Amino acid sequence: MVKNALLLLLSLVLFGCGEDEVVRVQLTPDQREEYQEIASNRLDSLRPLLDSICQATFEDRVAVATDSIVQRRLEEELRLRARLGQTIGQ
Repeated sequence: MVKNALLLLLSLVLFGCGEDEVVRVQLTPDQREEYQEIASNRLDSLRPLLDSICQATFEDRVAVATDSIVQRRLEEELRLRARLGQTIGQ
C-alpha cells in the first residue's frame, strides 16, 4: 500500500511538471467590471490589516534602511579616502 502511494506520488511529481501553457482569457466588459468590483471589495477589506501591519513594522523598516544607507556611505568614504591616500602618496 505504501509502495503504491509512493509510486503514485513519484509519477505525479515526475510527469505532472511540464511547461506552463499560456492561457488567454477574454473577459466581456460586464465580467471585467464584476472582477474589478470583487477585487476592490477584497482590497478594501484587507486595507485595515495591511495598514496595521505597516504601522507596526514601520520603525523597524526605517531603522534597517537607515543602517543600510549609513553603511554604504561609510564604505564609500573609506574607498574615497583610500584612493585619496594613494594619490597623495604618489
